[in-house]
Amino acid sequence: MAGCGDESDGNEEQAASYRVAVPHATFPERQQLAQHVELRIAVRNTGRRTIPNVAATLQTGGSGGTAADAFGSRSDEPGLSSRSRPVWIVDEGPFSGDTAYANTWSLGAIAPGRTRSFTWSVVPVRAGRYELRYQLFGSTTGRSRLRLANGAAPRGSFTVTVSGRAPQTRITPDGRIVRVPPKA
Repeated sequence: MAGCGDESDGNEEQAASYRVAVPHATFPERQQLAQHVELRIAVRNTGRRTIPNVAATLQTGGSGGTAADAFGSRSDEPGLSSRSRPVWIVDEGPFSGDTAYANTWSLGAIAPGRTRSFTWSVVPVRAGRYELRYQLFGSTTGRSRLRLANGAAPRGSFTVTVSGRAPQTRITPDGRIVRVPPKA
């Protein structure tokens, strides 16, 4: 079965560990419903070998694994066909980063000394307080692991409060939508 990914195809990934740094990881702590925000995670290869395929896995909330979508939360309400409910709607994910793996995006290889950045443009659609966690890998297979200078796996989290008040906007005479500053 040529082309089906059997182990004899010669492209088997070797288990390896790669050194990285996370120069920045940002996601606004305070957000409002319908506000466009960005989640950004940069990964720098601080080692001497090329990382095969840097990947990021996201999870919201508790230890539910991939039971909820990356930008969603799990609901235990009876009768639901899916327990995952969106907290953020993804307008745009990392460019060419989609994978077949749940809640995982990849950006390809990173040469030594280079940096790649994951960026998600999202819109909060559910008010509340949430924890969004991320972990970075050297491939989507799990054989290539990433390590920080202290030996720890590169991971982190953001605690976000989404206000139930949508931002006030207006349409200008030339058709642009602009935010109206809150009254003092």
